[in-house]
Order: sequence, then C-alpha cells, then structure tokens
Amino acid sequence: MTRHYSAEFLIFILFSIFISQASASSKINKKNKSFETLGSGWELYLEKSPEQTFNLIDNNTPADFTVTVPHEWNLEIKRFGATSPNTYGCYRYVCSNLEPGTKYALHMKESPGTASAFYINRKIIIQTGNPFAMLEKDFQLDPWHYSPSNSQSIPLYCEFEPDSKGTAEIVVLVSNYYYRKGGLWDTVYLGKADDIWRYNILTLVFYCIVIGSLVFTGLLNLFQFALNKKRTEYFFLGLASFAFAVRIGTAGYCSLGILLPSLCAEIKIKLELLAIWLVPVSILQIVFLIYPSNNRTVVFKFLKEKYLRYFLHIITLSMGLLSLVLPAYYSNKFVPYLQDILIIYSLYVIIFSISNLIKRKRYSLYNFLSFFTIAIGGIIDIIHSNSKETIPIPTLPFFILVFVIIQIIMLAAIQNDIYKETIKASDDLSKLNESYLRFVPKEFLRLLNKESIIKTKLGDYSNIEMTIIFSKVSIVNTNSKEVSLDENFNIFSEYLKTVSPVIKKYDGFVSKFLSGGFMALFPNSNLDAVRAALEIKDTIRKFNESEVCKNHTITPWLGIHFGKMIIGTIGEENRMDDTVISDTVNTAARIETVCEQIHKNIIISEAIYKRIPQEKLGKIQLTPLDVIYVKGKEKPLQLYEVHRKKQNAENLKEEGR
Repeated sequence: MTRHYSAEFLIFILFSIFISQASASSKINKKNKSFETLGSGWELYLEKSPEQTFNLIDNNTPADFTVTVPHEWNLEIKRFGATSPNTYGCYRYVCSNLEPGTKYALHMKESPGTASAFYINRKIIIQTGNPFAMLEKDFQLDPWHYSPSNSQSIPLYCEFEPDSKGTAEIVVLVSNYYYRKGGLWDTVYLGKADDIWRYNILTLVFYCIVIGSLVFTGLLNLFQFALNKKRTEYFFLGLASFAFAVRIGTAGYCSLGILLPSLCAEIKIKLELLAIWLVPVSILQIVFLIYPSNNRTVVFKFLKEKYLRYFLHIITLSMGLLSLVLPAYYSNKFVPYLQDILIIYSLYVIIFSISNLIKRKRYSLYNFLSFFTIAIGGIIDIIHSNSKETIPIPTLPFFILVFVIIQIIMLAAIQNDIYKETIKASDDLSKLNESYLRFVPKEFLRLLNKESIIKTKLGDYSNIEMTIIFSKVSIVNTNSKEVSLDENFNIFSEYLKTVSPVIKKYDGFVSKFLSGGFMALFPNSNLDAVRAALEIKDTIRKFNESEVCKNHTITPWLGIHFGKMIIGTIGEENRMDDTVISDTVNTAARIETVCEQIHKNIIISEAIYKRIPQEKLGKIQLTPLDVIYVKGKEKPLQLYEVHRKKQNAENLKEEGR
C-alpha cells in the first residue's frame, strides 16, 4: 500500500490550527478589547410587552429574573407558573461608560427567539419577524399551521449612539412562536461600529468559504457518481456535503437568511435539521461501501452488523422525514432524539474507523481523522445548542472545514491511486495486446478489418484471394547420426527466427508455425512470395555455415500457390484460434510435398506463373516441370521450379541436389 506521509502530516497540522482557532474564538471577549460580549447582568421580564417593561423600570419594580446570556427561558417559565416555552418576554441590559457621539453596534449571529425587536434608549432600531402578534389579546397559537408565519431568523446587526451620559439601555422583545426552547439564545456582541462590522463581515466570509467548500465538494462527488454509478460512496458523500452546507448556512451564523431574507424561520429550522439525520446515514453508508462487511456479526452469530445498520437507518430516516413534513412546532421536538441517535452513529463510525486504522486498511487514516473530526464537531454542536453558557459560540464550522479539507485530500489520494492503477492497467493491456499479437498477427486482423484483437469475436471471417507459401525443412546430421529432439527443436527455432524477417520484408506474414515448417500469406503480390522464397533459400546457405548448424544441414522446401481462401476465427467462446480454410492451402501443401519428392527447393503452381508478368521476373527464372499428379487432385498440376538465372548466381554457392 502506498503511504502518503506528507498528506497525513498536513492533516494533523490543519486539525491543530483549526482547533486552536476555535479555542481562541471562544475567548474573544478576553483577547479583543475593541468589543465585548454582553453576558451576565441581563434582566428578564416574562410575558411583559416593551411598554409594560418600561413602566416597571420607571417604577423601580425589579425584574422577574436576572440571567446570563446566551439564555433559554424554559426553566424560568416553569418557575413563573407556565408550562410552554412558546411565549414572550423582554430582556434588559444597561451599558455605561460609552463614548457619547460615537457609533456603536450590536451583533448576533442569529436573531433571538423566533421573532424579536431591539430597543436602544426606548427607540426601536431593528426588528426580525413580527414579535408583536403574540402580544395581542386574541392571539392563539396554531401548532399545525404551514403558512408563512410571524417568525424570522437572520444575522442581526444594528448601529446606535449612546446618550449624552454615555449610557445605552438595551431592551429586547423576544417572542417564541413554535421552538422547543425560547429566549435570547445567542451571544450578543457590543462594540464600536467599525469593529463590530469588520467582525461581522469576517464571520460572514468565513462561513461563505466553508459553505462554498462544502458545495464544491458535493458537486465534485455527484459528478464522480454520474461518471460511475457503481461508486455510490460518491453519491452519499455529495449528499452529506450539501446537508452540511445547509446546516452551516442556517445554524450558528444564519447566512441563508441574508440570501433569502423572506425565508420564514419554520422552513429554516427544517433545513437546519437535515444534517442531524441525513449526514449520519450518509457517512455510515460511505464507511461500509469503502469497507464492506456484510458477514460481520455483533455479539451473537445470528445478529449481522448490516441488520443493525439498517435498523438505525430506518429509525433515523423515519424521524428525519417526519421532522421534514410535520409543522415546525412538532418537527423541532424530534431534535433531542435525533441528537441521541447522532451520538450513537458517531461512536459507531469512530469505533469502526479505529478498527480499520489498527488493521492499516487503505485510506483508514483519512477516514478516521475526517469522521472523528465531524463526530466531535457534532457532539460539541449538541452541547452548544443545549448549553450556550458552556460553549458560547458555534464551533461546528471549524470542524466542518477540517472535514472538507481531509475529504479533499483523501479524494486526491484516491484519484492519484486510480490514475496510477489506470496507467498500470493501460500498460498491462498494451503488453497483453502485444502478447496476443505474437499468437494472432496484426496483419491477420487487418484482413478481418479489425483494429484490435479486443474487437475480434468468434465467427469473424473474410473471403480473400492471395498467395500462400507452405514450407517444411529437412534437418540432417552430417556425421550420419540421428538428430535428437533437442537439436531438432533448437535448430528449427533459430531457423524460424532467421526466415521470419525475410517474410515481413516482402509484406508477408507467418499465419501458422507448423511441425517442421510454416505457412505464410502474401496479400499484396504473387511476386512478393517468390522473391521471399528465393531470399529464404539464399539465407539458409549462410545459416548452414553458422555455429547453430554445426554438424547439421537444413534444407527448406517451399510450395507456393495462389487462390481463394477464407480466413477467420474458429473454436468456442472461451477458446478461439485463427485459421485459413481453403483448397488453396491444401494445394500449397501438396506442392511442398512434391518439392521433397523431386528435391526442388522452390516450386510454384501454374496459377502463380500466369499472374507474374514476364517483364518483372528480372533475375528470376521459372523452369516448367513435368505434369505431376498430386494427392487429392483429379487433374495433373503444371508446376514450375523457381531459381535465380545462372549468370546472376555465380557468386552463390549452389547447394547439392
């Protein structure tokens, strides 16, 4: 397995950097003096309108509760004698020691409750949704409503100036129409307008980078899936990436509210919940698609792990789909149960990833770090949503960004391995084709009108007229000893290596290597075959003088004929072979037999003789032989011996007859 040590080192560095950033951000009020978070010291007036709150303040009537923000008023509601968090109330905070005439700003990553109105020094400066509808005497909450509501959730930013004494009284009306928890549930930042605006923009840019990275990763994976439908892990990773993008765009810093300001909070919460039930199912599917384990059991032999996985999927998807279709008043009540299931999924995936890491399976480190990161991020996000006093800011985007980076690195590693495997497979295929061509000549494929042996199938054939050489050799020991099988094989093998280039030189190719000979085809010209036969004869004279033929003499017999033939593939689906079927082949074989009988090296048929123009013979002489009857032929054959003209062969050593 190829190790990617540099990539793994980069992953650890990124992981450490983003965890450090998350920790630093959580202490922003201590590190950055240009603005601060308004935490402790808030007064809570439950079920009081702003006007009632102002009157109580003017009359020095103490607030119902003193709380720390971020705050959820569920416990105070019970102590107040009510049972539902779906109510309204006013939060009050007094800022002093501000600079008169200086612009200040308030900022929240997500507007409070499901609707709110902010008052500075008893003047309303910003409003989200319609928090005043709940204050009306005839207001009745309809949990089953689907129509656009009074609720809205967006990032909140507003500027103001303190009074001449440098004081600003902040009163926030919060109305909770449907959510299971109410109150001023996010951190309130206060500072000079320029500093707060800069922080707001940087936060928005960071969230957009995270969302953009997730959307890009999602599209990349869906594109990979579109190219290869069998790689469904890309589909699930793309699905998870989009669900994460929606989660980041709706939770923490509600950037989707900037893009769609008219989006009601009921739909926003449904989109936010997508990640809680869609992501764990997708991630677990990815794990088991990369590392299948259909036969793995849990505790009992009859309890297969895949059944446990399907059971979890059914429960999660059922609750998730219900949260999607039910009104938001009911759907958000599934969140605690989905969070519990998310923890089970996280533990499941982490344990499995650790197991793969121990076994050193391929890409196990990438999987472990990415899934561990997102599992920890999910758990911290749950703690943040349940107790903002413990974790005041949403850290999930940091973990998501690390997850995205690791996934991109892993995809790059996978693609790199796929590329290497593709190159290797291409090289292997090229070598395989070259090996096949040693058995099936490429010239044979051309005659079948095939570009590659891959495109050749059983039963392919072609009718063609061409010249054929049917040849055998005689090997004799000059010391009158019997030629052994080893000697015969070695000499014959070297002989074929010597004559094959000659055949190619004259545009022919060896169709079959026979026992003690060969069959060669010449598609272009009869004269090519005759010239090749003469050069083979000349070459063998030198071959007999070589060290290979020490104490041996090899004599070639070459019968040449022209005619119609069928070339094609025969056999069965699992075993094919090329063949030449024709009476022309048989006739050429009979002519070769005549060569041996009358001791003539090269003999051609009358069909060849008639097709060679006399003016092109040049140094070649054709001598007619007596009419000969051959086996399998009713009529005698007129044959011709082929040799070089004497005046052109003086320098050649005539072999003995």
